[in-house]
Amino acid sequence: MRLKDKVVLVTGGSRGIGEAITRLFSQEGALVAFCGRDVERGERLAAELAQESGRATFYQCDVSDENDVARWVAEVVAENGRIDGVVNNAGVAPAGPLEDFDLGLWNATMATNVTSMFLVSRATIPHLRAAGGGSIINLGSTFGVVGAGGSVLYAMTKAAAISISKSLALELAPDQIRVNALCPGGTETPFLQDWMDATGDPEGTRAWLTDRHPLGRLGDPKEQAAAALFLMSDDSSYVTGHALLVDGGYTAQ
Repeated sequence: MRLKDKVVLVTGGSRGIGEAITRLFSQEGALVAFCGRDVERGERLAAELAQESGRATFYQCDVSDENDVARWVAEVVAENGRIDGVVNNAGVAPAGPLEDFDLGLWNATMATNVTSMFLVSRATIPHLRAAGGGSIINLGSTFGVVGAGGSVLYAMTKAAAISISKSLALELAPDQIRVNALCPGGTETPFLQDWMDATGDPEGTRAWLTDRHPLGRLGDPKEQAAAALFLMSDDSSYVTGHALLVDGGYTAQ
């Protein structure tokens, strides 16, 4: 119960790594307010966790929309009285040569992966400060640390997530608000499968990606959630401005 009675927001919390985080945080005693694009899936997950004595509520919210984010945060505070933590997990991962991308795809990816972090963080910081401090986790990636041909746009947004985390950690340290980036390696999620499909050679991409991880396998979402729990809990009370690579050795090469 390392998050007992803490109110934590999770964006993109209804599938993949986000779902694993929602589940684990709920099991650890948090009141998890999560959003996602699939309303049916989100409501089903919330109902399932309620039966397991977990506490999680699904909200429909477009985290790239300023008004929608403001409404969501206001609802969470009205219902729970406070906010103690935020996980900015929502993201998309277009694949392909940069020259094939149009401006619409560029803007949409930026809105989902980067603008959402800005909007959600900005809206929640006053509430984290009022709670006496807290933790913000921004989802980065190994591709935010090393080059990723064929994923230039996605990699750029994850490098931005790491940079935002480091700078915002310095800005908010006086308020005892810690900010860190969680940077997964290849992890078995629908998100990863979508990315592999987008390369046009999903089987070849899977083989290449698995081979790039020295542990010889892709990660499990539960492993990423465990790392997120560390960053959200008091176990990491002296950790801020850090990019935690949970990547099976990918970036050690």
